[in-house]
Amino acid sequence: MSKVICAISGGVDSAVAALLLKRRGLNVVGVFMRNWDLEDEVGQCSVQEDANYATRVCRALDIPFYEVNLVKEYWTNVFMPMVDQYEMGNTPNPDILCNQFVKFSAFHKKCSSLFGNVVIATGHYAKTTLNDRVLTATIPHTAEQRLLKAVDPFKDQTFFLHKVDRTALLRSYFPLGGIFKSKVKEIAADSEISFVLKRKESAGICFIGRREFSNFIKNYISPKPGQFICYETGNAIGNHDGYFSYTVGQRSLIGGLHISYAVLHRNSMDGNVFVVPGLNHPALYRKSLVSGPAHWIAGKPALLREGKPLNCYFRFCHRNSLVPCTVHQLENERLLIILQHPLRAMTVGQDAVLYTEDECLGGARIDDVGPSMYESQSQDKIVFDTFRNNCDLWLRMLDTYGPQVAAFSSADTTQQLNDYNKEINSFKHSQFLQDHS
Repeated sequence: MSKVICAISGGVDSAVAALLLKRRGLNVVGVFMRNWDLEDEVGQCSVQEDANYATRVCRALDIPFYEVNLVKEYWTNVFMPMVDQYEMGNTPNPDILCNQFVKFSAFHKKCSSLFGNVVIATGHYAKTTLNDRVLTATIPHTAEQRLLKAVDPFKDQTFFLHKVDRTALLRSYFPLGGIFKSKVKEIAADSEISFVLKRKESAGICFIGRREFSNFIKNYISPKPGQFICYETGNAIGNHDGYFSYTVGQRSLIGGLHISYAVLHRNSMDGNVFVVPGLNHPALYRKSLVSGPAHWIAGKPALLREGKPLNCYFRFCHRNSLVPCTVHQLENERLLIILQHPLRAMTVGQDAVLYTEDECLGGARIDDVGPSMYESQSQDKIVFDTFRNNCDLWLRMLDTYGPQVAAFSSADTTQQLNDYNKEINSFKHSQFLQDHS
């Protein structure tokens, strides 16, 4: 490969990726993606600072620097869909959309038009089965390519890459996939790009920068005040100025109450937010979900093609532990995923990402979540949440796939209930001490 493009963000990871490529004697070109328009910015944004650092990295490495403008593609495929989902009361992940539609699609196309048939490297922590071969061999577009976890389990970013198309991965290279983050910092410190270590590493949604998300999103969604409704009693216990500022599982921060309440459900129609006492209420725990159409990186697994269940691993948050699960194929490429034990705060709009021991198979958007531990307290029947509009779906799932769809009492659920009771008792004890001090 005569030329390798390295996406340069201005951070340490992409800088070290470019450094390692150059040390291999490759003809490296650094390209910075401008995905956010400063003219539309209403607060602080680090885009120009990122661009300045990216320029400085390329100058230090003595490699060419280019900048490509992908603001339109980002706005259309990432930002506005994210706003729409939040307005509907869902919780999307814009970083996944960015990789799917911008970094490994629009960016690839832009680089092809500028540089021809090139391999594109990034600073993501991930690996592929073809690995270094993409740098040294001509890979046919029909070749098999699988996405593998990075050696650093804490930094592994395959979760964010699970919707990238296989053909894009055939032209992708991840220099950091076999390196721990600590080593990446050591390499940077002992090189001409050591200055990037002085920057605070970015975390969270790229265009928000240092601001609070709840304050940022209010600039794009019209205010819709509502009430906090206690799920157990149906009583209003507080007011808020926008349901879209809250996510399932987070502390609601209602003032004047003796215990903390966690967000359970956001109603985009009337603006009310259902909350539950304690942060580990059984209504937050579920062990099944129905997804939208699945994206399989290397094709649908054989067992699912044969109409059989697939046993693999699941996560819906980047750094969550992998949980054993069973996957059933539904109509229209949708999936029913049943977990080995209930998880807290699975939410519509998030992504269900599936793994084997070392491979990211792909994933799908969570379209619906199954009966919670609270709904499943009776072994005889499910007492569905009052805000549900999909009871028939889950009755069909229970009838077809059995009681494992629900979070009925088990050793795992008993332990979680015990933990919840301890939490509530601790709240009550703390309040008692305050009242009698």
